[in-house]
Amino acid sequence: LDDSGAEGGAGGGAGSVLLIRHSYVGGWHFPGGGVGKGESLVEAMRREVREEVGLTVESGPQPFGVYARFRHGASDHVAVFVARGWSGTLQADGVEILEARFFPLDRLPEDTSPATRRRIAEFQGREPLAERW
Repeated sequence: LDDSGAEGGAGGGAGSVLLIRHSYVGGWHFPGGGVGKGESLVEAMRREVREEVGLTVESGPQPFGVYARFRHGASDHVAVFVARGWSGTLQADGVEILEARFFPLDRLPEDTSPATRRRIAEFQGREPLAERW
């Protein structure tokens, strides 16, 4: 999140959320990916953000929710963190991630994924925290 209110900053204003657009699936989503062997959830989150959009999460990210995701016979879980402090220059990797931008929480792109919209509604207190992605 960007709560800075800086017009020229990474987020372009208070209450902005970082979203990415993949090369292999439509819509806007949170940055993310898998957890490597021997890697904690926080380490994986920091690595994925750095690899996908060039930002380094600085201050302690806060866990927000863990969601069960079952599809195609697989079973996994998605952990969502809220991070408010980072350094670096926002830049999509250009391979897996085509675009990365901060959007005001009240002006998300039309093609933001339904799950991403649900997590944002939960964060804003407009929906109860769900168990499933």
